[in-house]
Amino acid sequence: MENLKTISTVGSITKVEMLSALKSNILENTFVLENAEPFPGYHGKHLPSKLTPHHIFLVTKKDHSYEEISRASVNIRKNCKLSFGARPAELFIFNTKFYAIRIKGLESFELIQELQKWFMAEGFFFRKARKFINEGLILVKKHFELAALAEGIYKDLENTSLYYLKIPNSLGWKIFEKMTIFIRNNLDNSNFDAAMGVIYFKDHMDIVRIFEKESNLEFLKKLRGMYLEEIRKLSL
Repeated sequence: MENLKTISTVGSITKVEMLSALKSNILENTFVLENAEPFPGYHGKHLPSKLTPHHIFLVTKKDHSYEEISRASVNIRKNCKLSFGARPAELFIFNTKFYAIRIKGLESFELIQELQKWFMAEGFFFRKARKFINEGLILVKKHFELAALAEGIYKDLENTSLYYLKIPNSLGWKIFEKMTIFIRNNLDNSNFDAAMGVIYFKDHMDIVRIFEKESNLEFLKKLRGMYLEEIRKLSL
């Protein structure tokens, strides 16, 4: 790991996850969603505890840029003791698009209301509460710290269970989901979670994001080869 060259860049991850609206520990009449199962395709040990929030989405009244959220987050961390990461997110639920601040790393659900107040002081306003428990398509814009392991295979240096496999083009979610189910059913090790994404180098690079706790390069090469073969079949 020490000899791997670090690549810093930006991009986004797209995935479908079950979301539920929080009813407590939030500002009155605001819309806050929780993702209690962040990697639904993986069913192993050492997943985040359900006693602490993993991904929280503060649904905002309007779209806010990566820079706006980053600047506000830096100001908030300077003025309080809260520890968290914040990124812009887009949620597609029942054909409706919502904008949100994706919060990660908050120590307790009890801190959500305080964090909302800090963001409001920075000029952010939240949508009114809704009752909701359903799947949603989530797009999160984020920063990446990567290292190249092999041709078209990258390792996340901030979360060592995440890997990125280069693919030649983007896929619609339904096609990607069907493809992933087929690949999983034809592997001995089917215990991994997959999502789509794009990473920006000089040009954009379409990727498959893999979450797997005990992965190895041989498995990742095989997995990438299977995705490439299924994508090739689409053009026949």
